[in-house]
Amino acid sequence: MRSSTERINIAASARKLDVDNRISLRYYYRIADNILKQADIFRAEKNIIDLYIMLLRFSSLTSETIPCHRDYGASLRDQKVYFKKRLVNALTELEDLKPQVQQKINELNRRYTYQSNSVQQSAVKNQNLTYHGVTKAVGPAARELGYYGSRTQHLSYSKPMEEQFQRMSLNLLRPKEETLSKHSILGPNGLYGQWQPPRSDRGVKYPSNVDLTPVEFPSLQQPKENELPGKIDHSNSEPVASSMESTLTVDHVDREKSHVDEPCPMISFEEPETSPAHSDITRQPSPPPVLAEVQDLVHATHASKTDCTIENPSADGIVHSESPLELHIATTMMESFMKLAKSNTDRNLETCGVLAGSLKNRKFYVTALIIPKQESTSNTCQTTNEEEIFEVQDKKSLFPLGWIHTHPTQSCFMSSVDLHTHYSYQIMLPEAVAIVMAPTDTRRKHGIFRLTAPGGMSVIRQCQQRGFHPHNPPPDGGSIYDSCTDVYMNPSVKFEVIDLR
Repeated sequence: MRSSTERINIAASARKLDVDNRISLRYYYRIADNILKQADIFRAEKNIIDLYIMLLRFSSLTSETIPCHRDYGASLRDQKVYFKKRLVNALTELEDLKPQVQQKINELNRRYTYQSNSVQQSAVKNQNLTYHGVTKAVGPAARELGYYGSRTQHLSYSKPMEEQFQRMSLNLLRPKEETLSKHSILGPNGLYGQWQPPRSDRGVKYPSNVDLTPVEFPSLQQPKENELPGKIDHSNSEPVASSMESTLTVDHVDREKSHVDEPCPMISFEEPETSPAHSDITRQPSPPPVLAEVQDLVHATHASKTDCTIENPSADGIVHSESPLELHIATTMMESFMKLAKSNTDRNLETCGVLAGSLKNRKFYVTALIIPKQESTSNTCQTTNEEEIFEVQDKKSLFPLGWIHTHPTQSCFMSSVDLHTHYSYQIMLPEAVAIVMAPTDTRRKHGIFRLTAPGGMSVIRQCQQRGFHPHNPPPDGGSIYDSCTDVYMNPSVKFEVIDLR
């Protein structure tokens, strides 16, 4: 189920969750149940690595986090016994899975290392191509075909021109120094010579029996800005006469028994598209779901994950547990929610809803929009009966995937109250999102946000204030929350509205 574009670190993916006594012990038990539910799905899909990680998380939560809660001593004995039995079962399964998981991880990490090295050494990975001092930036069209890399990287074709000349599939004899003036299309100075214009004091004559059959050579013309090398539009270009034609005299033509073709583009030293050096690049269109439109995307843009791409890794190249799974939302869900909230919006009152859904093939899908009973003001919204929400989720076996609420007259952002509200959702499931609908904001009508991990989550966990208040930035200097880069607006996702009001 996992691709070879991730380097897997089990310890980072199953790190300990610190206890927060403001969250009820019952809520932590719900987190444990949700982890086991994910484990059941991964087990059914034969995804042993994610199954192993879920079992590790469950074991850590029930043996290290929950016992530290201040209410654990007073909790029901039956509840303790139940989760202790589940813990023993999880530890037994972990021991059984360990050899298979280790073998699979070693295999995927080897493939990751191999592909990462291959991509770094490949010419198409770099954002800038340098042809002997001339730099051309690769445009979006090139990146769509597999040209991935950093904007600060440069690639220099360091191989001598002679070596690349030998690799061209042209039936031309290699010119010798003494015959360059007669036979070389590059002129008398050979491969390092500069192009000389035709001399006006020499006449040029061509044989009468000219074979007009075009001879197709790869192009050596410099690509235009934001174009792939070799993809040249010749519709408006004029034929370029070769230096050989400019130096041929009538006597030369008479002695030569070969015909002269029409002028053609100069030779290209680029690799053919089917070159083995690029055979590991998979060219594949983006998936039908469209990345959610957010304006704070300062990180790498999200693309369809094929085996030739590198997912945004951390500084050490490891995909940590903070890298959540994809979340797919129906394209019409936000519009439907705004219709349900219209009466409150017209009265300058906030409206909130709960997002819930399913997990399949390592992707979450929002399949239910739950509108709970709530109390609203112009800048706050509070659910009044969470038990009804839990009952719906349990009955339909849904995962809590976040929440959505309106800012009737405010801009699209996360207030301090919103951050504390979302903290409990993200504790339950790292993939949970907060959607803000701001109909009066002229800059952006909606945003899809998540607390940064571990920075933002740590700030809110340690904050004991209530109401509206400022927060200090995380210790790493980053932001407390950020726009999501792994949420797709998917027209294929179906959802139901469950209005509990």
